[in-house]
Amino acid sequence: MKITREFVRDGKTVAVTAEFLEGDRWRVRIGDTVHEYEAKALGDGGVKLQSLGEGADRAFVAYGASLAKGYMVRVDGRTWTLEAPAARRGGGAAGGDGVVRAPMTGTVLEVACKPGDVVEARQTLVVVSAMKMEHKLTAGVAGVVRKVTAQKGGTVDQGAELVVVEPQKVEEKKS
Repeated sequence: MKITREFVRDGKTVAVTAEFLEGDRWRVRIGDTVHEYEAKALGDGGVKLQSLGEGADRAFVAYGASLAKGYMVRVDGRTWTLEAPAARRGGGAAGGDGVVRAPMTGTVLEVACKPGDVVEARQTLVVVSAMKMEHKLTAGVAGVVRKVTAQKGGTVDQGAELVVVEPQKVEEKKS
């Protein structure tokens, strides 16, 4: 399994790739820098990372939290806020075509829509748990839900189509 994402940190776009190797081993590329770790899940939601190769004597704990516009990551006592690039922001895992896809392999925790529902852009449609984090997947466009393939408790693969929203202009609600 290989997961690649782009984030904005300190105003610059940074590509991050996490690649499963075997057992508990992962290769993580942040920009041009490559690290290999042995990762062990902790009971408090963190991950203990043990460096492999150069600097192998280094171990630390990492935590992550999903935010509305990206992620907050705390590693070895330092915290970074990573935003999704502007082109992806506000649309969760959905593009302008109305298709909501799984950002990575995970388990569906919640399905908050059904076919025929009228939804607004940025409305949460599905929540997926992956890599010890909850990912709220939102509609990229306003419209009508035409198809829902996500099922609560089900496992989804990276890139899997979870919800299809037919783009439409949604009338404002009047009081």
